Amino acid sequence: MPSAPNAPQVTKEDQDQINAFGRLNNHYHEIQGKIKAKKKYSEDLEDASNELMLADGDIVKYSYGFVFVHMSEDTAEEKLTAAQEEVDQDITALEGELQDIRKNMDGLKTTLYSKFGNTINLEEE
Repeated sequence: MPSAPNAPQVTKEDQDQINAFGRLNNHYHEIQGKIKAKKKYSEDLEDASNELMLADGDIVKYSYGFVFVHMSEDTAEEKLTAAQEEVDQDITALEGELQDIRKNMDGLKTTLYSKFGNTINLEEE
């Protein structure tokens, strides 16, 4: 396929930058999926905590993977609180990573669009 008469030549450095953008874009979407899953888990933890407040007895069932363990309401509340703090930290870290990736992607976009203009499409999918 012949290139347009005024189209700039794609160097190895340009191709490396285009490939880097593609990898960053894929990683960006993976992290977005992880954040979505962590937020869902956070909502589930909040729902469990609310249900725990409604519990009447001293002993409740707490899920560890595929099994339920009997424990006191206080112990279950402590475990839910610890899990909530952990998931909140995970979300914060992932959102920070997302910002870093976005900054790198924007830098690559600026560089590549300045050289190739409308002959290149770097829109995220």
